[in-house]
Amino acid sequence: METSVTQLIVQMVSPAVMVSACGLLLLGLGSRYSRVVDRIRAFTAEARELQKLGANTNPIDVERLRVLNVQVPDLFRRGLLLRNAVLFCHTAITLFVACSFVIPLTRAGVPASVPLVLFCAGMASVLVMTIFAWRETTLSFLLLRLEVPASAP
Repeated sequence: METSVTQLIVQMVSPAVMVSACGLLLLGLGSRYSRVVDRIRAFTAEARELQKLGANTNPIDVERLRVLNVQVPDLFRRGLLLRNAVLFCHTAITLFVACSFVIPLTRAGVPASVPLVLFCAGMASVLVMTIFAWRETTLSFLLLRLEVPASAP
């Protein structure tokens, strides 16, 4: 194989490493997103059941309904953050794949700045994804405080 072709293949594989990294991140984000969605569904079903009790509710049921009514909007916010993180991860993957395809076109006259811009945009998407995931993680811990008794550390 010609040296320039080998170098071209190496250059094309570099963004593929980022695609692989994003794929791993996407596995974790997808799992978290699914858990939040499942939890929202379970909480809203529980809230509907408690609301059906009407006058037959006891103080424990009333308190549980109050906690659920506080948690569901915050869980929804977490779901939005995770959805955004997942979408930015998909965007990053798309940009890295596009970068891999554009790299050989630089030999045919496409400016060398095009793959660089695609790669940098992919990295920017990874950064934004990380910020959304960080915000969701922070919010998840705050929500945990609603379930932990005040006497806990």
